[in-house]
Amino acid sequence: MRVNNVVGLTNAITGRNFAFSRKLKENEKKDYTASINEAMDYLGIQNRAMIIHGASFPARKGMDADTGIGSPYNNKEFIDFLKLHGFNGIQLGPTGKLNRGDTSPYSSSVFAKNPLFIDFTLLKDKKYASILPEGYAYVALNRIKPEKENYTRADYKEAEENVKELAKVAYDNFKEKVEAQDDDALKLKAEFDDFTEKNAFWLDYYAVLDSVANKYGTDFYPKWQEDDRNLIQNVKKGDEYAISYYEQLKNHNAKDIELYKFTQFLIDKQSKEDDKTREDFTYISDLLVGVSSFDEMIFKDVFLEDWKIGARDGGVLNSPQLWNIPVVNPNKLFNRDGSLGPAGEFIKLKIKKAVQDASNIRVDHAFGLVDPFIYKESSVHKISGNDNGKRVEVPDVKKLKSGNLSQLGIDRRHNYLRIVPDIVLPALKECGVDPKTAVWEDLGYDATGLYDKICRHELGLPGIDVLLWSRGENANKNNWAYVGCHDNEPLRMGIESGRAMKDREYAWNKDYLAWYVKPGYDNDHIRPSYKRRIENNHKELLKAKFIELLRSTKNIQISFMDFFGINKRFNTPGTVGEDNWTLRMAPDWEDKYYKNLENSESRNNWALNMPELLSAAVKAKADFDIAQKEYAIESSIPRYQKDKIHSEANKIISKLDKYSEILKEKEA
Repeated sequence: MRVNNVVGLTNAITGRNFAFSRKLKENEKKDYTASINEAMDYLGIQNRAMIIHGASFPARKGMDADTGIGSPYNNKEFIDFLKLHGFNGIQLGPTGKLNRGDTSPYSSSVFAKNPLFIDFTLLKDKKYASILPEGYAYVALNRIKPEKENYTRADYKEAEENVKELAKVAYDNFKEKVEAQDDDALKLKAEFDDFTEKNAFWLDYYAVLDSVANKYGTDFYPKWQEDDRNLIQNVKKGDEYAISYYEQLKNHNAKDIELYKFTQFLIDKQSKEDDKTREDFTYISDLLVGVSSFDEMIFKDVFLEDWKIGARDGGVLNSPQLWNIPVVNPNKLFNRDGSLGPAGEFIKLKIKKAVQDASNIRVDHAFGLVDPFIYKESSVHKISGNDNGKRVEVPDVKKLKSGNLSQLGIDRRHNYLRIVPDIVLPALKECGVDPKTAVWEDLGYDATGLYDKICRHELGLPGIDVLLWSRGENANKNNWAYVGCHDNEPLRMGIESGRAMKDREYAWNKDYLAWYVKPGYDNDHIRPSYKRRIENNHKELLKAKFIELLRSTKNIQISFMDFFGINKRFNTPGTVGEDNWTLRMAPDWEDKYYKNLENSESRNNWALNMPELLSAAVKAKADFDIAQKEYAIESSIPRYQKDKIHSEANKIISKLDKYSEILKEKEA
């Protein structure tokens, strides 16, 4: 069957131009989503998650004001939009409380949640005892500054000030209403008391340390005096002076400590009340490999002194990356009887906390749970440099295949090799998470092959295929796949600058892409012209990579930057910049999305048209299924067999093409 006889060639394939744009009407939405999902099923795509961190969420409609930062909770409108376009999950970043002055979620707290995610508009509700009254004069709010295109920036500093002010007002009102025996306030107090009791093992320590941080203006404990730096550890050891000092701090800073606990209660309550938003929708949490400054102080006894996790290369002048992440002590992972030791219990608690408000998990830097690259912080030397910083030298690093603990004589019992099978997997199963659907971030250099041996071969855990530097045809169908994530620039930027293709000819070979999008003998006559299009048109090349993604694995992720056609990056790894982690959806994000589906000659229309891409992917799969049979028998298969394969595909393609056109109609 010739291509021009197949119903529904997509715009991605035909190259036709349209100059229209409109939103879907209410009576179209149900069938539109059904058509998208039918195509996903045909392609075998079970899980499709958008990569977007909490701070990047848009303001929720109905909010009185915006504190300056997004929140992953209670934003049903945004989640419904994602469901509409075929997503059934979100890949979040870590949602813990940030270190002061640090916007990176990957150095956030394991146990304390990020209070910047509190939606204060909800505090007017009866279930919150209306502790923020109607008409309250919100301070310094609604300062969202949209950029010229389709994004804005989260303002962490302003958000911190706003949350501090609003939380104080809410707490004072809460106390007054409790004293007045207000029924709603008393119910809220009972919830608060239950929360503080269940979380006392970490909450008291965090609240006290936060009051100490107020004195220093930082929670970076190396800058604190020794008594404060070692306070919690000395209290745990039963030191009388430390216990007395700890009690003094609690008494002297009682209100600040109680306010800290109350804000943690509020964000915990709101995150748990988000069930309706998450119906038939998966939230994938992020199990960060690191910990916050407070985490390290409180659980100092489970870490090796002076040793840190990093990466063997990729730093300045390709020197090691120094992540300053503490190393869990392998000798404290398990007790002699095989039960979990204090370090093992810490990892288990960390996992349980990470999946507390989610149904799946991404394991950040999974290598770090098996064979981490480690270095001694006191032995690092900065020896040379350039304008971007100093190259670092880690003694003995050249002698090691990796930073393997056993080679350094630290893990003689090889306890690290037991972390995943004996701690992580049981903890995930206990939390109701299937380890074989989790996102195991296994990117990096597996120098010893230990991760590959244990996690991939023995345990059969999935990995990640990144189509920036690999091919969809070679992807493991059980893996997760994406073109780029939160640490990559949008594909648009990479293609326009040439950085995406640099030294990656294998993944970006145009003959391969043309064949993968238009496979089989029947497409031989049009494949050369399609190859020229993707060679000469950046947008067609971007579409080809996402068509490739849709044909790669049963689990895919798409960055919010790519989906909405945003031309700014969210994070630049290895750098500390004022724009890192701040990229956020514009207030009029939905209007801008549909606007970005307009005429292909428009400079800014890089948003992804899902029916257009899926139609091309479905067509490619049908042609490939035929080609596989023909290559196997080295001759053309009977026409009726081709007609049967194309008939199933064409039913899906015709509906997708209809909606691809509808998305480009002029708004009435």
